[in-house]
Amino acid sequence: MKQIIALSLLLAGCSEQPDRTAANQAARKPSPVDAPRPAARPFSTEVTTDLIQFSFSWPAEASAIPELVQRFHSEMDKEKAELIASAKEDKAMREKLKTDFNPFMATTAYETGGQSARLLSLRSDGSGYTGGAHGYAGTSALLWDRQGKREIKFADLFADKANRDRLLTQRWCDALNKAREEKRGEPVGGGSLFDDCPALDEISIIPMDPDKDGRFDRLLLVASPYVAGPWVEGAYEIELKVTPDLISGLKAEYRPSFAS
Repeated sequence: MKQIIALSLLLAGCSEQPDRTAANQAARKPSPVDAPRPAARPFSTEVTTDLIQFSFSWPAEASAIPELVQRFHSEMDKEKAELIASAKEDKAMREKLKTDFNPFMATTAYETGGQSARLLSLRSDGSGYTGGAHGYAGTSALLWDRQGKREIKFADLFADKANRDRLLTQRWCDALNKAREEKRGEPVGGGSLFDDCPALDEISIIPMDPDKDGRFDRLLLVASPYVAGPWVEGAYEIELKVTPDLISGLKAEYRPSFAS
């Protein structure tokens, strides 16, 4: 009798074992919530009609930030709508004057200058033609604080804006004047329209991470056409190294994003 009872218990234990194994496997199986998200991809679109030639793009690093994607879509839709409206108006006017109409053009391209764990630095180059004597071109900077989920200005990185001006203005002006002399073939001076050095608020300052180690060690300072020189001279792009003094002037929370 004891042997029968023991055999029954043994069989019962064996019959329960597969259920426990299945339960453990189900517990280890990742849920849909835990599944990895698809990698962010760069975005690019082009539109060509008899009225306009339009393009807009941004990198994968920006696509990974929902707030930026929403912002760029709104910016893109607005620019395209305004370009179409302006082109229609210009075409109607030229038809009355019996002159040729040239399609309007606009291009906006965001590129990644670099990124740290907290900051994403983007460069935006825009160019186009809207019926004038020549086209237009310009460069701007966008600095995104991932933790704050907002755009910040380069000056916002500093504990005091005066630190930015004190540490960068002279370096910027000296390098700019050297570049001007190379383009013009003569020393800068004489008080002409484009001899003054534009203030830092008049140019774009783009933190750069050329070696992609997650820390910015270069600053790209860009003066668009007509800011530091006439249209024929184009843009001026000056690269400056990040220095220990500059890092010490930053707010504490942003210092880990930079390296000298």
